Amino acid sequence: MATSASEASEQPLTLVMLVGELEKLRKDVTGELTASMNTALAPIQASLQKITDTVATHTVTITGMEMALSAHSDGITTLEREVAVLKSKLESSNQVNDRLQLAVEDLVSRSKQQNLRVIGIPEGMEGDDARLFMTTLFKKMVGDPQLDTLELDRAHRSLAPKPPQGSRPLIVRFHKYAQKERVLLWARKSRDVSYQGHPIRIFEDFSATLAKKRAAFNKVKSQLYKEGIRFGLLYPARSF
Repeated sequence: MATSASEASEQPLTLVMLVGELEKLRKDVTGELTASMNTALAPIQASLQKITDTVATHTVTITGMEMALSAHSDGITTLEREVAVLKSKLESSNQVNDRLQLAVEDLVSRSKQQNLRVIGIPEGMEGDDARLFMTTLFKKMVGDPQLDTLELDRAHRSLAPKPPQGSRPLIVRFHKYAQKERVLLWARKSRDVSYQGHPIRIFEDFSATLAKKRAAFNKVKSQLYKEGIRFGLLYPARSF
């Protein structure tokens, strides 16, 4: 029997045997490499899994943010539309307000077209009846037969507080526009007008807004006067 086993071990290596041994070796090496690679890749796979989980979390967060931003964007768009509508309404309101303001200013100015403003008469000189006082004053000073029938609707001091010094203007409303114009023309032609030793000046009674517009021409008027150039202001406030 020993002789038989020895003979078997000493048998020559055949091709089939070689292939079998190589296949066995391949399987052993492959198994060892696979085990080594799995061991080496395990931490990497764990890290990749963490990254995947983090990316998934971030994706959910970003999706939520995108939805929130979309909602905010829609809200902003709605607000922009509402603001545009309100802006349009405000512009329309401003235009209406401007027209109303112009209309009111025109009405105020027209209501003053028959008024004159008399400056320089001391406080109290008019007594208890300013209308009668101014009627007598105009007839006496102007001396125009057209004023023999002069009729004033009213006369009163301006509504400003009484100053410590000086006097408030007297506002006089004429019943007839033509008579007011005759007094104004006389005042413009006359110089050094005075009453009982008090120098007085007579002007048209413009509204505050219109007076400010006309005052804008003061420098130009002064220069034209120095140059000896005739000029005038058309109503309400336009030079010629």
